[in-house]
Amino acid sequence: MRSVSTPSPLVIPSVATTVAAHASAIQATFRLDYIDSLRGIAALLVIWLHVSEVFVRLSTSGAWLYDAAWAINSGRVGVVLFFAISGFVIPSSLRSTAPGGAREALRAFLIHRFFRLFPVYWVSVLAACMLGWTLMQPFSVSTALMNLTMVQTVFGFPDVIGLYWTLRIELVFYALCAGLFVIGGLHWPAWLAAGVVAGLLCYVGGHALRRLIPSETWPEDLVQFPSYALFLAFMFWGALFRRWHDGRLHFAPTASAAVLVLFPLLVCTAPPLIALLNFWRPTRLGDTVAHALGLGTFILCTTCWRLRGPVGAWLGEISYSLYLFHPIVFYVLFELVRQGRVPALAGLHVGTYVFLSVLLTIGVASATYYGIERPAIRLGRRMAPGRTAAKTAL
Repeated sequence: MRSVSTPSPLVIPSVATTVAAHASAIQATFRLDYIDSLRGIAALLVIWLHVSEVFVRLSTSGAWLYDAAWAINSGRVGVVLFFAISGFVIPSSLRSTAPGGAREALRAFLIHRFFRLFPVYWVSVLAACMLGWTLMQPFSVSTALMNLTMVQTVFGFPDVIGLYWTLRIELVFYALCAGLFVIGGLHWPAWLAAGVVAGLLCYVGGHALRRLIPSETWPEDLVQFPSYALFLAFMFWGALFRRWHDGRLHFAPTASAAVLVLFPLLVCTAPPLIALLNFWRPTRLGDTVAHALGLGTFILCTTCWRLRGPVGAWLGEISYSLYLFHPIVFYVLFELVRQGRVPALAGLHVGTYVFLSVLLTIGVASATYYGIERPAIRLGRRMAPGRTAAKTAL
């Protein structure tokens, strides 16, 4: 993840800031272990909600684990962490450092992203289809094939695993980054801040329209549009935060600095404000709390409480496989328990099922990471023009 210092239109660089930016560029060629640890936490939060949500149907012992996950929507907290991390990482990996200039840099970026995301994703699609055909409701061949595109819902086909929607938002963010890079705006704070504001306005405007027009008449993609727009705002804010993190954006009376500060303040103060206005159901904390917890955790763990250690960093490295394959693992375990094929696992504490699912998922994710994901990443680096062997942080 190479980060080369470029003059910011908002800050006049001095010798000191230039030296600091150069030092951060050298440091950025290596993985940020605390970012990897944060990825691992995000994956575990998602697994916690999904597994407890399923196994609470089979056991009331430890149901409080699901109640807690449901109350804060731990899965959404993890998703916000993933999106903020993507914003933090992706734009910094797209720079005109290839011998062929911007065009070759963009080509290298697209090749690297393809090999980073798709090969192991295809394996998860195959595994999900095999699960459906053997233990659950089978998928049609056309649905299975369209899922290989990662944009299957655009063509009216369902996801074979429900969490694939997050990957489409990633693709949209990559496309927006590529477009900004082509016009020279990707590394200008003003453009990043504009992305945050645009996403926030679409979120607010979309919810306002849903109050005026019955959502039952909306296509599914339009119903989800406000949330998707907000997730893109999280990603652009992560990119803006990265500039501050690397010393290339300072707190100053500028619009970009204002967005950098005000956006997390707005996200984190939204839950109590909404509670006071009584716009949400009092029986559930709501997604706004999950957004605040996710963004707050991201800020905390990238500034004053950086989690370092080999275990967390390793979980972060395999976090994409953890995310993709945990539904397959726990659904297999769930069906085995539900059908009574493993009597020793019947009626256990929900926490035991979560623990077993995490262990089994780590085993599967390790196999897919070392057998498919990492070789594909290396192949992408070899095929990408002008790319070094330095690790990127996604």
